[in-house]
Amino acid sequence: EKEERIEAFATGQIKRLIISLPPQEGKSQRISRRTPLWWLNRNPDARIVIASYEHGVARRWGRAIRDDITVHGAELGLTVREDLSAQHEWQLSGHDGGVYAAGIGGALTGRPVDLMVIDDPIKDRAQADSTTFRERAWDWWTDVASTRLAPGAPVVLILTRWHEDDLAGRLLAAEDGHLWRVVNIAAQADHDPNKGDADPLRRAPGEFMRSARGRTREQWEAIKVRSGSRTWASLYQGRP
Repeated sequence: EKEERIEAFATGQIKRLIISLPPQEGKSQRISRRTPLWWLNRNPDARIVIASYEHGVARRWGRAIRDDITVHGAELGLTVREDLSAQHEWQLSGHDGGVYAAGIGGALTGRPVDLMVIDDPIKDRAQADSTTFRERAWDWWTDVASTRLAPGAPVVLILTRWHEDDLAGRLLAAEDGHLWRVVNIAAQADHDPNKGDADPLRRAPGEFMRSARGRTREQWEAIKVRSGSRTWASLYQGRP
């Protein structure tokens, strides 16, 4: 279901998408790196913003996409402007499209956005438990990010859930639920088929996900014990 939702998002069938996954399971590689590159290949005039809890993290994905174009530009038919090719801000030659990287709380003034990727707006447990940091992320969304979106511009939020009042929780509580499609990939399938629930990966109840890091069932079980019930429910099950 995750790949289907990403494809539906990329083709414009879904305009608002939230994807939650356990930490270190490849969510950023798929969404923050591969999706913008695919998008630019289809629409080289698309102006893309990638945001994360700090500028340096977002800049890293801007650099990765730029370098992918540098290496595979001949195949993609894309090149980066030599005079606008910084890691945090670059533009395609002969087009309006490109990538701008920003930290949560950073300015986007004067930047119309055709696609926004928000990748982990909260850094860690300390930030998640801080009302100040949660308000900061929410204020950035309401006062900065959402005001820069072009009409109909899609937004994807990918994150590890830390707190019920994190940005994903706020969006689902404050905005019409039908606006946001949610794909939660729990480390261990915890749905109840008797209630008509289904797992996004079509797993049987109790089955662990096939880890992008090669974690075995025994390793997942060890993480479950070591992390404790609160951390397991939020970070690994996506149910803070």
